[in-house]
Amino acid sequence: MNRDAAIALSTLLLALAAAVVPSPAHAHRDHDEPAPALAAGDHRGGGRLFGPPPADVPEWNRLTPDQQRRLQWLRERWHDLPPARRVRALERLRRHDRWAELGPEDRARLREGARNFRDLPPELKARMRASFAAIHALPEPERQRLLQRWRTLTPGQRRAWLEAGGPGLVAEPVATN
Repeated sequence: MNRDAAIALSTLLLALAAAVVPSPAHAHRDHDEPAPALAAGDHRGGGRLFGPPPADVPEWNRLTPDQQRRLQWLRERWHDLPPARRVRALERLRRHDRWAELGPEDRARLREGARNFRDLPPELKARMRASFAAIHALPEPERQRLLQRWRTLTPGQRRAWLEAGGPGLVAEPVATN
């Protein structure tokens, strides 16, 4: 697969899998540090795109029996954990469940997309993250329209769109016939 095709594939897969793959903002935060509060519609890497706000964290006895079984290792200290840490533990369960529901081909595509993303230059990664956040903030019909448009582009057109800023941030490329 050539580099343009790999970039196009990784971008598409990461955009589609935003709910499956953890937010890049989570990767570098201290585990006990709560996510920064964000204004409505603000998605600057605070991690609020996924999971409920800390105020929605149930007490241990309100967890489902399955959640209690899977989080048994946290039982003794559940009430001592900061709300953000409890939210992360519950979100990990949800992500694990979504991953388990995927078929082998979908998992392989996501792994390949993550590998391709990891190998991109930092400036292109930053553009892609901003584009993902902008796409995620769009209403579902607009998001689907952009995805359909993305699929009609050649790898070179996709890369040019990304280098210009990306879907959701800059105007779509003009169709060339």
